[in-house]
Amino acid sequence: MELPFTNLEVAFILLAFVIFSLFTLASIYSDPHDNKEEKKRKEKKRKEKKRKEKKRKEKKRKEKKRKEKIKL
Repeated sequence: MELPFTNLEVAFILLAFVIFSLFTLASIYSDPHDNKEEKKRKEKKRKEKKRKEKKRKEKKRKEKKRKEKIKL
C-alpha cells in the first residue's frame, strides 16, 4: 500500500497545521482592547463628562444667584 504523500509533503502539511493552530490560539487569547489608545480614549471621555458636569453646576449656581438678586 502506497502513501498518498511523500515525507516532505507530510512535513509541510504538519508545519502549516501547527502554524495555523498557533495563530488561532493567539487570536483567541489576545485582548485587542488592551492598548494605550483605548485607555486614553476612556480617560478623555471621563474628563469631558466631568467638565460638562462642572459647567452644568456652575450654570445652575449662577442662575440661583441671579434669581436671588431679582428677589432683593
